[in-house]
Amino acid sequence: MDPPDSASRVFCSRILSMVNTDDVNAIILAQKNMLDRFEKTNEMLLNFNNLSSARLQQMSERFLHHTRTLVEMKRDLDSIFRRIRTLKGKLARQHPEAFSRKCHPELLHPWMPVPSSQGFLLEGHLRG
Repeated sequence: MDPPDSASRVFCSRILSMVNTDDVNAIILAQKNMLDRFEKTNEMLLNFNNLSSARLQQMSERFLHHTRTLVEMKRDLDSIFRRIRTLKGKLARQHPEAFSRKCHPELLHPWMPVPSSQGFLLEGHLRG
């Protein structure tokens, strides 16, 4: 003889009979499709992150190189300006009469525009 069904078995069998298997299969299929899409998206994001990381590394190296170049250029310019100040000081001590005279501004700084009656003079050229 078969053992009599217990109350829990009867309850479970009734619950299972209420579930539509076509709906469950449709849900499982939709979840598998979503899983495939999420895996593809995850793979694409990993590729993007790898490419971005490599590009960041390249740009960081270039940035570091350019920063070093700029620091070096500033150091060189500071040295040049220091030498120029030293030379100007020596010239002022050796030829004080030349530095005491008033000079035309375009002779001191030919790259600066000087007002004239017809416009601005720049390096000896008339600018309107």
